[in-house]
Formats: sequence, C-alpha cells, structure tokens
Amino acid sequence: MSSSRNTAHDLSPVSSRYLEAIYYMTHEGESVRPSRLAEWLGVSAPTVTGVVQRLRDEGLLHVRTDRSIALSETGDAEAGAIVRRHRIVECWLADDIGLDWAAADLEAGRIAHFFSDDLVLRIFARLGRPGTCPHGNEIPGVQSRKRRLVSLAELSPNVVAPIARISEVAEHEAPQLLRLLDREGLHLGELVSVKRSPGADAVTVIRGSRQTALGMGAAQSVWVDLSHAPRAAHTDRAAV
Repeated sequence: MSSSRNTAHDLSPVSSRYLEAIYYMTHEGESVRPSRLAEWLGVSAPTVTGVVQRLRDEGLLHVRTDRSIALSETGDAEAGAIVRRHRIVECWLADDIGLDWAAADLEAGRIAHFFSDDLVLRIFARLGRPGTCPHGNEIPGVQSRKRRLVSLAELSPNVVAPIARISEVAEHEAPQLLRLLDREGLHLGELVSVKRSPGADAVTVIRGSRQTALGMGAAQSVWVDLSHAPRAAHTDRAAV
C-alpha cells in the first residue's frame, strides 16, 4: 500500500517553489542565475541568496563558479516529483473542473503541494494517465512518444502542423498569452501555419480562415510538432 505522505520528502513550500522554478528554467534551456530566480519568484536578491545556500547545504543544488545554479541529481529528482504533482493537478483543474489554462496553472501552484501521493495517483488514473499538462509540457515519469518540436518563430511558411506545447516560462510570466491563445482558439492539436513579412518582429498564425498576429517573443513560446506535419516540413530545423 502506498503512503499518504508526499514524496517531496516534506519539503517546505518555499523550497518546493525554488526547486520547481529552477527545474522549469533549466528545461527551457535557460541559465539559472540568482537575479533571474529573484525575478521569477518575486523576492529580493538577499532572500534568494539565503535560500539557495540552504538548498545547496542540503545537497539539492550546486552553485557553479560563474554563480549559475544547477540542480543536483537529488534535487532534480525532488523537483521532478514537484512538477509531476503540479502538472497532474493542473490537468485535473483544466480538464475535469473546467478552469481555463491560466487559472488552472495558477491554482495548481497554490494547492498541489498539499495533495497526498495517493490523491495525485487517483487523479492521474481518473484522467487516463495523460502524458502532458494542458499546455503540452511533459509530465515527468510518464513514457511519451517522441516529438519533433519547433517554435512558431522558426516554422517555415506554408508548413501546417499541430500546436503541441506552450513554454512553461510563458505560462508563468505571460498569462495574457495563454488567454490570447485560448480566445483565438489556438489550442493544443489545432493545425496552424505561419506567414511573416521580411524584417517584421511578428508572425501571423493562420488557423483555417482565422489569423492572429503574435510578437516574436510570444511566437518563440508556442511550439508545433513536425512529426505530424507534411513530409516537406522535415527540412525545418527542429528541437526537442
């Protein structure tokens, strides 16, 4: 029988928030620095310094010589468990309760830490064991098929592909983008293509007869899956 205790090893909410933030930024390819962490968490630089030192002393992260921060093997496992919990609860709030993308992400961040492992497993099973959160980010520990992802900013014109992922950083820092995508019907699985004018700092996303302009920053945060695009799309530069 599984225990009702959280497998986050009873980390405090503060420690969990730090590990989760570092995990998200690392998996988006960012170099995690104290100033960036302070910005993400909305706290002061001295506060970050104190918590980072404590987490380092606990063996959960490393501070490199250039002051960038990396999760240790133990810290990555702990952070992965936190993210898994968040994304499963987020799926439940969006798919079962009916909250919109931005609200589901916000509420999951508030309550997921307090859910027992047993409850999270029951929610996961009820939802059919999803492989990704509502925004297409993979749930740690779930076997999923290989995807060939490329951002809308890099997608070649006239290539049609389904929306597959919204950047976790965008979820956190640009909830207005989630609301725009929701309002425009740019949901996961929707087939889209793009067009852009030379030198323009925006792309036009085309879905059927609808067109939506996205700035390049926003376009870099929305990814399509080329493995479901026409064969010609495979000449695009892809990222996973």
